[in-house]
Amino acid sequence: MGSSRSSEARPKPGLMLRMLKLGAGTLSAGAALVSIASSTSELKQFVNVPWKEIPSVSAARWAGVTPTADTATSIGDSIQLAVTATNARGATLTAVNPVWTSSDESVASVDEGGTVVARGAGTATVVVTVGKAVARSRITVRQEAAAIRLGDSLLRIPEGEHGRLLAGVLDARGARIAGADVTWQTSDAAVAAVDSSSQALGVTPGEAMITASYGALQDGLHVEVLPVAASVAVVTGEGQRASAGRPLPTPVTAQIVSRSGRPVSGIPVEFRVQSGQGSCQPQVDTSDARGVVRTVWTLGDAPGRQHVAIAAEGVSMVPVLTAEADPVSSRTRVALVTEDLSGTVGDTLSPAVVVRVTDSAGVVLPDVPVGWRTPDGGSVTGMGARTDSAGEARARWTLGPRAGAQRVQVQVGNARTMPLFTARGTANAGAAGSVRVREGNAQTGKAGEALAKRIVLTAVDRQGNPVPDAALVLLPKAGVVSDSSVKADSTGQARIRWTLGRTAGQQHLVVRVEGIATGVDVTARAKSGPAAAVQLVPSASRSVTVQVTDRYDNPVAGQAVRLTGANATVSPARVVTDAKGRAQARWTPGSKKGKRTVTAEVAGTAAKATLTLP
Repeated sequence: MGSSRSSEARPKPGLMLRMLKLGAGTLSAGAALVSIASSTSELKQFVNVPWKEIPSVSAARWAGVTPTADTATSIGDSIQLAVTATNARGATLTAVNPVWTSSDESVASVDEGGTVVARGAGTATVVVTVGKAVARSRITVRQEAAAIRLGDSLLRIPEGEHGRLLAGVLDARGARIAGADVTWQTSDAAVAAVDSSSQALGVTPGEAMITASYGALQDGLHVEVLPVAASVAVVTGEGQRASAGRPLPTPVTAQIVSRSGRPVSGIPVEFRVQSGQGSCQPQVDTSDARGVVRTVWTLGDAPGRQHVAIAAEGVSMVPVLTAEADPVSSRTRVALVTEDLSGTVGDTLSPAVVVRVTDSAGVVLPDVPVGWRTPDGGSVTGMGARTDSAGEARARWTLGPRAGAQRVQVQVGNARTMPLFTARGTANAGAAGSVRVREGNAQTGKAGEALAKRIVLTAVDRQGNPVPDAALVLLPKAGVVSDSSVKADSTGQARIRWTLGRTAGQQHLVVRVEGIATGVDVTARAKSGPAAAVQLVPSASRSVTVQVTDRYDNPVAGQAVRLTGANATVSPARVVTDAKGRAQARWTPGSKKGKRTVTAEVAGTAAKATLTLP
């Protein structure tokens, strides 16, 4: 029994060798490349080793891959990678099953046998895992140009038109190289030219060779430029104008040419007046040796744009000329449709200004050019350059900044044949927003008395126009006014009387529009009234100060005062007060004993004061 168990636990050496050979035969192509040369010596180590101790993939401690880096030059190229794994003792393992992966399958893919296939330009890392051991190989796909492939072998282009040039640069396996652009060159630019967007232009009928180049690679494309039908080129007569019913000043001429600009003779051409507007003489003309045809175009009687088509035999494109038939004043009427043209200054009138244009019989005239202007400021914007199907033209009129009568003028047709039409409107002042001092500011008056001139104020809107009947609020900082509020008259003006306060100096009166926080500051300077009192104030060193004031105790400057002494001498005997109403004098005691006094008398007044001296 023991011998039987032993034979089951440890395979015979011959059997073990056959099993390892079988395992090696069943490995992938990559695993088959593991160093088999060392397997014989490794097998010797396993002859006397129990079966359970034979190394497995989990015994791998190191793995290496060859090559560690390689480059493919074409999409579809393959690179064979080989892996080697060793165990902890450094012995090469044979019975392993490596796992292969790619970091970017769009660049390089790898199968279970380690075969790498280039899929797209770039760089990818191929990783092989054996147990816990990992190895990497860096694979770069960098296509190399091997050929140029043209989209066509023959390109036919109509004269004067473009044809797309198509070409691709291929690698050795025929894959297109992205971003590889060829350069083009023509053998005859007079027949076929090449522009920067890789398009061929047919210049004149003929043949040319266009070559595509990329590095040292070249390929040629045969190009045929095909002639096309002739066209009609207008020479003179476009954009003219004349009075309705009159011939245009310049004949209409056109040239029949090929796509390359060569004149074509003998082509019948018909001049077709559209909608019965006028006539052409002749109606049909044949191109001469220079390919030229001509006619005289007489406009129809209806003002506005008129048209004539030039149709040439065998030519699909028919040019159409336009001429302006100007209205004539004797046959044209302009009337204002909008009834009320009034609003606030600076505002846009609503509804729009509308005029209607008709002929003398009252038939509306559509498609007549109309221009607008405002001679009194503001602006006007036409809502169309011409009259509509009802013969009407509209404009948005923004009134000017000045209140009163304003005008908007309409130019119908040509100024040489039609006078200006003038419509009148009224611009009303807006709401009062501020006050202006018209007269009476910065006056000078006596303290406590009314100013000599009235204060004239004007209530104005935001455009500076006077606002009738505006309510004004009066806020005197000093003195009084007749009322705390006044109302402007029909001209927007208000007149007030201001009685100054009793204190001399600068005084202020604030006037504002009712409901408006800010206002205008009216100023006046109050000066002292006539002298009403005099005081004597003793000071050190036998000096005395004279103080002269008016009835409100304001100092009176420039006032003459006479000084006299009793049992004392005063010097000077006459003084004049300074800006503070003061003057200085000295006194000397008399030789007598007894009471000493100084008396001050203000000239021209009853003001008098006596000071007893020490």
